[in-house]
Amino acid sequence: MEPHAFVAEVYRRMSVRQPPRKGEIWEQIENDPTVEQAAHEYAPLLPQNKDAAILDLGFGRGWFIAACVKRRYTNVSGADFGIARKSHVADWSPSVRGLHEIETNIGDFLAGYRERFDLIHMSHVIEHIPKYSLLYVVDALYWALRPGGVLLLRTPNMEGPCATSSLYVTLAHEYGFAGSNLNSLLNICNFEEILFHHFEIYRPSLKQRAGELLRSGLIRWNAVRHRLFGVNYGRQFGAELVISAKRGVLPPLFDAKYK
Repeated sequence: MEPHAFVAEVYRRMSVRQPPRKGEIWEQIENDPTVEQAAHEYAPLLPQNKDAAILDLGFGRGWFIAACVKRRYTNVSGADFGIARKSHVADWSPSVRGLHEIETNIGDFLAGYRERFDLIHMSHVIEHIPKYSLLYVVDALYWALRPGGVLLLRTPNMEGPCATSSLYVTLAHEYGFAGSNLNSLLNICNFEEILFHHFEIYRPSLKQRAGELLRSGLIRWNAVRHRLFGVNYGRQFGAELVISAKRGVLPPLFDAKYK
């Protein structure tokens, strides 16, 4: 079995073992804490144009799509495996323009969407892609963005405090990223204006504030530990990497030979 097929089969089997779940209606998801957090933290990174074409790849429960609808974006779509179990997301709003099945892999899916999107979002998806296919998939992301379009990625940080657990938490993780190798990957795929971001907790409770204070101390120690041993190239030491990159004027390198 090829690695792409393995990842898809892992999640197919997981879904089969889980009891059927009734899809959330808009009134249930609109004020969900995860959606409210995303609507707040992504606000500076989203396009100014409310009609911008936004694609959420591997949208899962649909929290990012809901956050975009909540912020009044009118052209939002999603793509994932197992769309049949997630079709209720399309009922949340007319702004959800389409939900697409990824039949084989992300690169093959995006091949038919040249210069179609203004923003592509992938949260905890890129670590599921086999290393040998990373150039193919990231080139496809560049290919599918319009000039000036933005890619937003979130992934576990392999220079973070719990890197081993983050990498091996699921059978479907194929590769791990630190700030330096993720920046390098985007750079050699012709992305520009590559920036790291840090999201703060929206309206934190007293308990969340205490947890954040404790985590910040551990992250500072993690940074010192890396510097003491000379492995601080990425300079990102939190549990997660959040990165944006823009498609500029350089031509796409998308080619099936890297598949």
